[in-house]
Amino acid sequence: MYNMFMRQTAVYLRKDQHAALKQMAARLGRSEADLLREGVDLVLAQHGPPLGSCEMPSASAGRRLADRTDELLDGFGTDR
Repeated sequence: MYNMFMRQTAVYLRKDQHAALKQMAARLGRSEADLLREGVDLVLAQHGPPLGSCEMPSASAGRRLADRTDELLDGFGTDR
């Protein structure tokens, strides 16, 4: 069923890609379109721009708090 939040597009696959996609969809009990959407999401997550950033101030003297993680957590969880 067409969802008003989705857009239809054409994707050209090699024969081996299409055969593997069809087989995987059958094996997983999912549609080929659903697997293609998941693939697009994976590519966007890996290569797309970050959704946003949060520049929180820290008390470090010129060094970001995240850069000092190992130093700050040294001995964490041990009895001193």
